Amino acid sequence: MADNEFPKYFCMAPWVHLSTWQTGDTYPCCAYDYETPIGNVNEEGFKGVWNNKKMKELRLAMLKDKPTHGCRKCFDYEKQGVFSYRYKMNKDYAHHQGLVAQTKKDGTVDKLNIAFFDVRFSNLCNMKCRTCGSHFSSRWAEDEEGKGRVVEIDYPHLWEEIDEILETTEEIYFTGGESLFMQQHYELLDRLIEIGHFPKLMYNSNASRLHLKDKHVKDYWKYFDNIVFGVSCDQIGEKANYTRHGQKWDKVFDNLCWIRDNVPHVDIIPSPTISVYNIMDLDKIIKFIYDNELATDFEINLNNLLVTPEYLSSTILPKHLKIEAEKGINKSIENLKNYNMNSGRYSHIESRLQKIIEFMYAEDNSHLIPEFQQKTKNLDKIRNENFGEVFPELKEIYE
Repeated sequence: MADNEFPKYFCMAPWVHLSTWQTGDTYPCCAYDYETPIGNVNEEGFKGVWNNKKMKELRLAMLKDKPTHGCRKCFDYEKQGVFSYRYKMNKDYAHHQGLVAQTKKDGTVDKLNIAFFDVRFSNLCNMKCRTCGSHFSSRWAEDEEGKGRVVEIDYPHLWEEIDEILETTEEIYFTGGESLFMQQHYELLDRLIEIGHFPKLMYNSNASRLHLKDKHVKDYWKYFDNIVFGVSCDQIGEKANYTRHGQKWDKVFDNLCWIRDNVPHVDIIPSPTISVYNIMDLDKIIKFIYDNELATDFEINLNNLLVTPEYLSSTILPKHLKIEAEKGINKSIENLKNYNMNSGRYSHIESRLQKIIEFMYAEDNSHLIPEFQQKTKNLDKIRNENFGEVFPELKEIYE
């Protein structure tokens, strides 16, 4: 069933999914308002969260086609014609509608149906990306608290409950922190291999390392036919090292080339977070990715438009800089003709780039430039960096 056949505010997520963060805070999906979790796995377990009061209320609201505050990010995206997480869930999991029909009058769903598995075991990470924070990066706490801090899910029956749902998973999403650094990532794959179940694997990775001690992804990925390796490719070269502090761009590039050349069944999808850090350079970034064949079938995820924190959004740029950014994006659209991609992919990428322009112009948040200046300079001082030197084209919003 196509998404447009679903009610306007309905989403399949509460019937097929839970997104659990490192703190144990749990949401119906990763796009849900992070300030209002529906429960906490450390306190309730997956089974408890699945049918707690907030989850049941969310299901009932959706069945009545009522908008919910926690889902507003998707609604905002859809108003601007941008592909939302709600669209993904309704498109990919429409075949679970039978379970929706079995929802009880109080919102209870008897079957714990985690078809889409998203458990973020830890915030362990080697980077301090500018658009991130200590909730997703253990190293970020160095700047906030003076030393790194690892946060992990602390539920004593975690693996027992995971084992109960593994055989019915259809898609597993790995993120972090950096999942390829985590012992739990390899343990989960070991358990899947042991029971002979091989769902789709989705990664959101920084691609800085492809192994943990003697465990290398090549020894695991050979068992799985459907793997999508989303790489957080926000910038290239020196700007990449600034934007994603702790990154060594050359090593990331080498690892992506290794995946491209050695595990061709793995689809690489670069996934930049569109923000003030790359809006002026999208044409260069996309050209680099395509020229080096780092995007399988030319696919790039251009849906991740940074909304918060607002002072890092592309919408803070003054109008004359937005015009320059638009020129670069239009140049990128023109360059698409130079690549041997099919018409469907061409139309898809062109449309996404047009939506980025529309998003940038949708609001004038230039009043947030002072906040950008203050917070960027504070972080530059701590990290001994200088935004104005790395991004000379944006120097005026820094000084």
